[in-house]
Amino acid sequence: MPKLNLTTRFVDTVKAEKRTEYWDETIRGLTLRVTPTGARSWSIVWTGETDGIKRRLTLGSYPAIDLHAARKRALGELAKISEGADPTTRKRAVRAEMTLEELSDLYVEKYAKPNKRSWQTDERVLAKDVVAIIGAKRKISSIGRRDILDAIDRKIDEGKPIASRQVLAIVSKFFNWAVAEDYLTASPVAGVQQRAKARSRERVLSNAEVRYVWKQIDLASLSAPMRQIVRLLFLTGQRAGEVAGMQRGEVDLTAALWTSPGARTKNGREHAVPLSPAALAIVKAAIATMGAKADDPASPLFCKIKTAITSNAVAHAVRDKLQLKEGPDWTPHDARRTMATRMAEDLNVDPHHIEAVLNHITGHRSGVAGTYNRSTYLVAKRRALVLWAEHLDTNVSGKKAIVVPLVAETGV
Repeated sequence: MPKLNLTTRFVDTVKAEKRTEYWDETIRGLTLRVTPTGARSWSIVWTGETDGIKRRLTLGSYPAIDLHAARKRALGELAKISEGADPTTRKRAVRAEMTLEELSDLYVEKYAKPNKRSWQTDERVLAKDVVAIIGAKRKISSIGRRDILDAIDRKIDEGKPIASRQVLAIVSKFFNWAVAEDYLTASPVAGVQQRAKARSRERVLSNAEVRYVWKQIDLASLSAPMRQIVRLLFLTGQRAGEVAGMQRGEVDLTAALWTSPGARTKNGREHAVPLSPAALAIVKAAIATMGAKADDPASPLFCKIKTAITSNAVAHAVRDKLQLKEGPDWTPHDARRTMATRMAEDLNVDPHHIEAVLNHITGHRSGVAGTYNRSTYLVAKRRALVLWAEHLDTNVSGKKAIVVPLVAETGV
């Protein structure tokens, strides 16, 4: 850990590729912890006189506590330590009185929101499947392994084994954070194993099921933006969060092209999605309702009041309003899988072109070859998506389909 005479400029501008601690040469024991996300926090570290164990006391985060305030606070705590006091014991005792609900809210604000694109999932799972089950007012110090197992088993008993795995993953991250931030000395999740096997979903809707859902979109009690989103899920084959979060500046109406930035895609890569005439018509209809907001590139196309519709909202709409009368339930992601499967099996689209439409990175498209083939893939993606939209229209209308195979292009 580097030792420096910390300055305000350094503290304000320092960056780190991995979590790094900088020791202040002015106040011995004062450290600045910097994370790759840019978060900075102050601590003092000292060795106990009687047991020789190193202890840490977190003083707060920058910029809420600047360098001058951190040094002043460090001097005060170090003075107490020299007189025999142990501030970690005092602070941990206070923190242990926090309730599960309070700590859950703190985790979402302090960790999940700044660091996780899926923070809303963490917030929902903790509130619904952890806090509501274990008890909002339970002291965090009283929570044990049995409480965690009960929360997980509840999801399994509901017939939701995959959801139970998600609960364990999120509650584990939550309590590990609590330990790292010194709210607890140990995690009650330690040693808990997954209790349900993960199974890959293989749900592909039949043509008849797609036809039913497509017609049901107009009949169900859905908002106009939600209807547009669900139809675009089928027409584009993109992820629900990416479709629902589409922004005005991402769409080129003249080129009939939607370019989703890397910040909003799962693999972090910019993704160009050609819009078939049917998809373009939906996007134009959404833009027409935006009014003055259409001039702002950052404005979402699909809004509920003033905020963009979330992938969770889409999933709930599909689950509650668009399920089939018979057969297994389907999810928004199944629309994506259905498009890919129908492209391959019914329309003979080249597998590499399907991967390109889905924004999957394969060896065939990685590296230099992927860069050189980008424009060619755009043409192939447009052809595939237009063909798919025509197939979808034929299926919904009941017309006879004329399938023209897409021949794989050399080098693509």
